[in-house]
Amino acid sequence: MPSPTATTSTVDRPLRGIAFILGAGLLFTLLDTGVKWLTQSYSPVQVVWARYAGHMLVLGGYLLMLGWPRCRAIMASVESLPGQLVRGLLLLAASTFAFLAFRELPLLQVYVINFSSPLLVTLLAIPLLKERVTLASGGAVVVGFIGVVIAVGPLDWRAQPAALLPFGMAFCFALYQLATRRFGRNDHPLASLFYAGLAGALASSLIVPFFWTPIAAGHIPLFLLVGALGAVSQLMLILAMRCAPASLVSPFLYLQIVWATLSGYLVFGDIPLIETYLGGALIIMAGIFLATRKR
Repeated sequence: MPSPTATTSTVDRPLRGIAFILGAGLLFTLLDTGVKWLTQSYSPVQVVWARYAGHMLVLGGYLLMLGWPRCRAIMASVESLPGQLVRGLLLLAASTFAFLAFRELPLLQVYVINFSSPLLVTLLAIPLLKERVTLASGGAVVVGFIGVVIAVGPLDWRAQPAALLPFGMAFCFALYQLATRRFGRNDHPLASLFYAGLAGALASSLIVPFFWTPIAAGHIPLFLLVGALGAVSQLMLILAMRCAPASLVSPFLYLQIVWATLSGYLVFGDIPLIETYLGGALIIMAGIFLATRKR
């Protein structure tokens, strides 16, 4: 389950970028709703595998439509193939934490904690990318993490260990964003999408036999839908970041709070606590501030 990403390839088509990011946010929520439904009956590892297998089937079909010469040129144009594969493994780790969290926790709570990933990006960029953080940005990070504490509320971690899962997701997704900034900044979006999906599909295929249970016939369409939504939503996110600056389009992803609230209530009967919204508001304000500071 993604959040606003720090990487960007600025092209002056802001309305198109906003349209892509709105579509990506809605598709992410539909994807996560399907995941939460499936993980009530199947191992999250099996659902993760379905997400990446479907990703590769959809993307592979599209690449075949482009023709082999163009496809080969796109795939061979990456600046760092190992870096792209590292990106894919980090995204796989984030997806696994997310799917485990969705099985146990309300969608909205997972989303709010994942929105802290831009804060982690800011902190981790200091040692990993040697970036400097201003006093104002540091203050925004502090405010954001106060929001996380409020949103999570008082918990007995030993009694509710599942509450730690979204933090693992946010950490891995922050590393994924930094890897994208480092390795995939100038690569073709289809190449980034392909290699990230390939790494996830290969790694998950190695371990899914140990978690496999037979899929009921009525659940097969939902498994296929999860895979398709995973591919299309990621592509829309990449296109959004190429069409407009991240500082412009990223805040629109926070509308996922609206979609997650509606989906959680209508599908699963989840009623959010007021603390979740208060903490989420602080996290979002901090994230938007950090995004606009990077113009």
